[in-house]
Amino acid sequence: MKIHRTEIEGVVIIESRVFEDHRGWFTEVYSKQKFSEQGIDLNFVQDNHSMSYQKGTLRGLHFQTNPKAQTKLVRCTKGKIYDVVVDLRKGSPTYKKWIGIELSDKNKKQLLVPKGFAHGFVTLTEEVEVQYKVDEYYSLEHDGSIRFDDPEIGVDWVMQNPILSEKDLQAPYLKDSGVDFSLKFMITGANSQLGNDIISKLKEIKLDVIAPGRDELELTEKKSVTEYILKEKPDVIIHCAAYTAVDKAEDENKLCYAVNVEGTRHVANAAVEIGAKLVYISTDYVFDGLGKDPQSETKETNPINYYGFTKEQGEKIVKKLVENYFIVRTSWVYGFNGNNFVKTMLKLAETNNEISVVKDQFGSPTYTKDLANFIVKLVKTNKYGTYHAVNEGYCSWHEFAKAIFYKSGIEMKVDAITTEEHGARARRPLNSRLSNENTKKAGIERLPHWNDALSRFLVELNIMED
Repeated sequence: MKIHRTEIEGVVIIESRVFEDHRGWFTEVYSKQKFSEQGIDLNFVQDNHSMSYQKGTLRGLHFQTNPKAQTKLVRCTKGKIYDVVVDLRKGSPTYKKWIGIELSDKNKKQLLVPKGFAHGFVTLTEEVEVQYKVDEYYSLEHDGSIRFDDPEIGVDWVMQNPILSEKDLQAPYLKDSGVDFSLKFMITGANSQLGNDIISKLKEIKLDVIAPGRDELELTEKKSVTEYILKEKPDVIIHCAAYTAVDKAEDENKLCYAVNVEGTRHVANAAVEIGAKLVYISTDYVFDGLGKDPQSETKETNPINYYGFTKEQGEKIVKKLVENYFIVRTSWVYGFNGNNFVKTMLKLAETNNEISVVKDQFGSPTYTKDLANFIVKLVKTNKYGTYHAVNEGYCSWHEFAKAIFYKSGIEMKVDAITTEEHGARARRPLNSRLSNENTKKAGIERLPHWNDALSRFLVELNIMED
């Protein structure tokens, strides 16, 4: 049994080996075991069989809405059809795209149509029989359809003036159908600065989001992670959760490793089992920070502290286990939900009129709202790989601190000190500049300049007026 992936993720063409001799032929059209080995784990509950007498008969475009959505395994057992599927899942990189394939009693091909797709076919011969399996029973209440000739979709049916039922002639256009399919996104670390903003962005554009708490999903426990992900079956997992206490990690290395390495392994394995995309949030700390040139996405990693080491190991696990992955490295993150450098500076200003800030570490302060927007745009593509996502421009921590106080209207003397003078339990990279060539290649808009981002964040904090 051969499984051929198509340009639309989830839609596959299946060819079974045919054994033929003077008596006739035999083929195996379905094997739960063989499907499962290919990552197609389905429980079919019903077989349907249709007959179309005339050439040019068109049936479609049909679907069932949630929670009774159906996966279909379609084959033509007599005659020939042009079979069509349309992606109706909001958030998908192929939303409103369609593909068509010829199925016949001669080629014996089958087409797997996942949930969230509209399906239809037109007969290319007289006397056509089509059989298909479904993994959910028929429900009149959830029965849905859209116009076969909807210009927003633009299916080429390879047949003029098709024969249609009255129901299909009266089907609404997609824009009037109210269909609400969406990719299902799962966010780990929902209470983190970035996780919180990703959830807000996904909800803003009306995509389905689940955000398990630690009582539902404990990263360090394989069983907890596996059971939750296999039960919920998200299409996309954005893995924001991490142990991020850089200095403490030098002493709490067992806990840091359990969360950042083993936890990532558990998530990656479960993602592979259900065929989900995985977005792994990484850091500039995977680099040693030598030199002054921006670190490229392809540069060899070489972390200089334990936290960076565990994030590097997480990257390696994702690359090894997951086919459809995005690794997103970022730096100097700040946002509304949680503690960060900007809030620390503002807090210090309440009781101090002079502070010391490091002058010899350089990077890009990155606003989580901008980073969340980037990630949501990225996962709506199929352009997998490693990306650097930071606000444009570079500065030192000292320059960043001065900008915070200046924009906030706070008089503060900011003394410049070296990393060595500051002292810290864990070493920091001096050069956290990240280049973003892959972002340009993917055709995704770069993040705004860090100075602009800081102004918008201070407005969000009610420190500045819009």
